[in-house]
Amino acid sequence: MSFSEYDVNQWAEAIANLHASTTHDSGDARQAYDAVANLWSGYGYQDAPTEVLRMLVNAIEIGYMAALNDVRSGDLDDEIRMWRPDLAEQ
Repeated sequence: MSFSEYDVNQWAEAIANLHASTTHDSGDARQAYDAVANLWSGYGYQDAPTEVLRMLVNAIEIGYMAALNDVRSGDLDDEIRMWRPDLAEQ
């Protein structure tokens, strides 16, 4: 199965829009950027097309920022409360 450049660009745009809607704080965006830069530099998969790399990096940043948003709002599930009770107390 192959995909056109148009398809890839549409996916990249959708991920970019989700990234923008997940970014509620510029500090969170910076933390996500730094975390992903550290993760990605150790991973070494740098040869993909630019749009594909951008999608992957944005998707990881989305997850990181969503987690920060959940922790900040106290939206923690029972597993987190079990292994990090200090977060539930905040």
